[in-house]
Amino acid sequence: MQDGVRTEARLNAMKPRLLILCFSPLRRDPRVLRQIALLGDSYDVSTCGFGLAPDGVSEHFEIPDSSTGWWPADVRFAGALLVGRQFERFYRNEPRVRKALSLIQRGAFDVIIANDLNTVPLAALLAPTKGFHADLHEWEPRIPGSGFKWRAMGLPYAHWQLRQVRRAHSVTTVNEGLAESYATEYGITADVVTNAAEFADCNPVDTHSPLRLVHSGGSNPGRRIDIMIDAMRGVEGATLDLMLMSTGAGTIESLKAYAKDIPNVRFREPVPFADMIPTLQQYDVGISMLPPTSFNNTMALPNKLFEYVQARLAVVVGPSPEMARIVQKHALGVVSGDFTPDSLREAIRSLTTANVDRFKANSHAAARELSSEKAVRPWSEAIDAIAGGGRVLTDKQD
Repeated sequence: MQDGVRTEARLNAMKPRLLILCFSPLRRDPRVLRQIALLGDSYDVSTCGFGLAPDGVSEHFEIPDSSTGWWPADVRFAGALLVGRQFERFYRNEPRVRKALSLIQRGAFDVIIANDLNTVPLAALLAPTKGFHADLHEWEPRIPGSGFKWRAMGLPYAHWQLRQVRRAHSVTTVNEGLAESYATEYGITADVVTNAAEFADCNPVDTHSPLRLVHSGGSNPGRRIDIMIDAMRGVEGATLDLMLMSTGAGTIESLKAYAKDIPNVRFREPVPFADMIPTLQQYDVGISMLPPTSFNNTMALPNKLFEYVQARLAVVVGPSPEMARIVQKHALGVVSGDFTPDSLREAIRSLTTANVDRFKANSHAAARELSSEKAVRPWSEAIDAIAGGGRVLTDKQD
């Protein structure tokens, strides 16, 4: 056993050292988990983020709950830094950044993947010997909002962070629409790595009667789970199970109370990432309805859509352009006319055993093309290019 451990240690010592940064609970972050799975054989992978170490990494730098925030402890001092455009000083004083800088030695890694805009300056500060790659999960400049304080202080800070992306060796984002926006508005060229799920070698299951519908995801109010609940009022011949992760105290409880008089809506506990596809295979139709309350919601192409395909489900989505494009291209299911409960109810009522069987067969036919095995190639190509050459970062952050 000890010989085996020593052999593995020697092999890891020969691999380039890769650090994956993400300010999220890494064990529940599908995109980060896919990066680890993709690169673990070729690189000595370490991670830095919230919560316990994900499987398959050599070392994990945990940012504790007490340090997960982004606003420095001295509120007045922090505000003065933003007003004075001292963005790097503000960034270095973010609790999560301060903790990461205290845990990780500068120059300790050959390559870094910076997940989301908020870790890009940190990747530059840590000075990887070869360079870093930026993976932008969302349209970052518009996330917090459009109020006066955001326009006066938050937006210039986000623009400073975006300037740091220019120091990255390469960039990816989650869909074509965001890639076009980054190129048009900020001159950032990004390849696309969708949130595709790993290919599942399975077949569609027999369609149930009544039809079994499912939605998986977060429970935060911005996702408007209530629209899906309302859409099930008066629907016969179908049930909807909601597998929701809690995103705040009372969010799921309030949704349960809202749905208490709708017998065909049920709540079930979320399952670990590794169990998602087998669990979804118990259903017939996956639903993803995300009203366009922000630019990110408008352009969303969530991992759940790809998980539905790997589970060989039919799909019902709202008219979000990126989701609708894939559903229509592969004839995976139905796109509702708008984001109202009435329109979604009409889409659900249009489902029959015959067309659900057909949609499931189309998911089966498209599963390989829409899997992560194809989607993640830009990551491996980018990291290999950095590890094989790269460039030395300068200290200055403009």
